[in-house]
Amino acid sequence: MKRTNKESGKTINKKAKKKTEPKHKKPAVEKIEDIQRLVHLLQVHQVELEHQNEELRITQEELEVSRNKYVNLFDFSPIPYFTLDLHSIIKEVNLSASKMFGIDRSKLIGKSFITYIPLDEKDIFNSFIKTVFNSPIKHSCELKVINKDKRLFHVLLEGLELDDTLEPDQKCQVALIDLTEYKRVEDSLKESNEELKLLNTTKDKFFSIIAHDLRKPFESLLSYSELLAKEIESLSHEEIILFSKGLNDNLKNLYGLLENLLHWSMMQRNMLEYKPVNLNLYDLVNKIIGISNQSAIDKIISISNNVDTGTFVYADVDMLRSVVQNLIINAIKFTQTGGQIIVSSTEKGDFVEVSVQDTGIGIGSEKSSELFNFNTIFTTKGTAGEKGTGLGLPLCKEFVERNDGKIWVDSESGKGSKFTFTLRKTIL
Repeated sequence: MKRTNKESGKTINKKAKKKTEPKHKKPAVEKIEDIQRLVHLLQVHQVELEHQNEELRITQEELEVSRNKYVNLFDFSPIPYFTLDLHSIIKEVNLSASKMFGIDRSKLIGKSFITYIPLDEKDIFNSFIKTVFNSPIKHSCELKVINKDKRLFHVLLEGLELDDTLEPDQKCQVALIDLTEYKRVEDSLKESNEELKLLNTTKDKFFSIIAHDLRKPFESLLSYSELLAKEIESLSHEEIILFSKGLNDNLKNLYGLLENLLHWSMMQRNMLEYKPVNLNLYDLVNKIIGISNQSAIDKIISISNNVDTGTFVYADVDMLRSVVQNLIINAIKFTQTGGQIIVSSTEKGDFVEVSVQDTGIGIGSEKSSELFNFNTIFTTKGTAGEKGTGLGLPLCKEFVERNDGKIWVDSESGKGSKFTFTLRKTIL
């Protein structure tokens, strides 16, 4: 029995030993290898993450550089830029736009762009914005904008919808190209072109006047001079006086024409210098009446100087003399035999109104508006068949306006005419 117990003890000890001994030595080694492999994988993954982080950092830096470049290009662009939403609210604005509108950027943001557009062009802008947001391509339109100081700019708007997936709201970018100076030059060129057309028309009319109205007086002068040269011995004293008088009248008319042409030519070339002085109007009118009186005497027309002897004006002597002389000659031409011409003046504030009134045939209302226009020059024979060039009255207008005055006519057919112009009072 003891033996049996020993044997059983041995058996128990063997079982205990078996229990205390590790069951799997090989799996433990595999687990270490798995851990080592996992650590290696983690290390590799860590290196990859670090590499990816470096790439992300570099990309972020590049994006920041690109963003800064964009911001700088946007902010410092010489062209004004606005970023607008669907309702035309300003979301972004650059420095050039701020400068054009005369408003700080922070105060522009949040305002409606349409606030700065004239009322009559708001529909144009609304149509433009609608088209921009409904089309993937760039659109443009011309209109005007008003800045803070009420200055008007003529601009070309160019708009394009922004394709920004990071922001849900639709936006568009609008560039403003300032056409103000271009339009000013364009308008100036148009104006110059119109002036050139008018000058060419006037030039053609003057060539016609010179060709026609100079030829006739010269033909008459040649006829009179030839007659006097060849037949003076056979002519009576009365005939010689008559021919001499006709010769004198033709020469005076021709001289008046040449003088007017000379004045016009000098004005067209800006060679007629304006030299105003203080002068006595009464004395000047008296001298001109003396020069023109022979023509008035021939038609038994009386000329009265009703200008007050103490009337002084501030004007260019040569220009004023030409104005008064042309008006008096014109009055003599269109006044019948036995008529009357009155030169008078009235002081009104800082100006003196000078009038030359006649009892002549008058002028129809349809022609009176064209008398002072170089572009509608026409000539009419006087009551004794006197010929004219049509230059006198347009020159009068030019000279009066050079002296800061105005000229007009009150006339009615068959009831005479009254030509009135203004001059500045004398400067003491």
